[in-house]
Amino acid sequence: MPPVSTVNPLAREISAKIVYYGPGLSGKTTSLQRIHASVRPETRGQLVSLSTEGDRTLFFDFLPLTVEQVRGLTLRLQLYTVPGQVFYDATRKLVLNGADGVVFVADSQPAARDTNAESIANLEANLEELGISLSEFPHVLQYNKRDLPDALPVAALRAALNRHGVPELETVASRGFGVLAALKEVTRLVVKDLHARQATRRATPRPLELSGGGSELATQLSAAAEAAAPDDPAALVPVSFARLFPGDAVAIAAVEHAVRHRTFGEAARIAAEAVAAVLSRVPADAGRAAATLGLDDRELLALSQVAAKPDAAVTERDALFALYVLVAAKVKAERT
Repeated sequence: MPPVSTVNPLAREISAKIVYYGPGLSGKTTSLQRIHASVRPETRGQLVSLSTEGDRTLFFDFLPLTVEQVRGLTLRLQLYTVPGQVFYDATRKLVLNGADGVVFVADSQPAARDTNAESIANLEANLEELGISLSEFPHVLQYNKRDLPDALPVAALRAALNRHGVPELETVASRGFGVLAALKEVTRLVVKDLHARQATRRATPRPLELSGGGSELATQLSAAAEAAAPDDPAALVPVSFARLFPGDAVAIAAVEHAVRHRTFGEAARIAAEAVAAVLSRVPADAGRAAATLGLDDRELLALSQVAAKPDAAVTERDALFALYVLVAAKVKAERT
């Protein structure tokens, strides 16, 4: 399925998902960390990282970053990385689903020739499973670790990796060199693609519309123009259960993000894992933690069943139920 950006009519935002892809230890996580440290605090969200002891990304890093206005809507970038190791391919597919653009981070070291080639072939194959051709998909190549004395020539990296003639950028992620330039370039391509794919023709254009042919996003944008209420301050204030738990709300924020962006299966899995973590911290014998908190065993069972469903089978109602169980568990854990 082609990428579909998400429109939030109340916040007057359009969200685009950009995934940092590449072999293990190529610099994907470091790139996001540098971006997070470089942008103004008011324009960035919390950087969520789940890593192994070796500091390799196990699931994803998430950085919401507001970057510019697109015809009256704020473009909010959702930045992710994927695990580089080959045995995490299922997770890479999950994170890649719904992406609007990719930054492929290649390792410039000679020893990484094979893993670079394997990773970009894997990217192409996973996109094909989603019905997307890499040749038509917004992506840039970020040649990282250019400060190393044995770094491969750019021409060699180009010959091996850049079969579609996309923009290339040399970076040193450990120092932040070139990282923001790569993000800026892929953002430019994503916006260009949005204009090409998601525009609408109208006799009387409205400020929130893109121009061009009728599409799902164009329909959403028209609805956003009618539904948004800029004169109502309350309509512009985001509401989140995460505010109930200052300093301990990463999981709730991640579930809410997944629900907003309609990745309901992801929301259910994150919620189920977070509830399990809450129960593991309860000082009670195995199997009695739920009773200690006063949680309903039937709801916990239902949550586990929802989390085990294939993504396509998880509904918005399921995801909201998962969020409810997680919030209830955390509230009761605080009171115990």
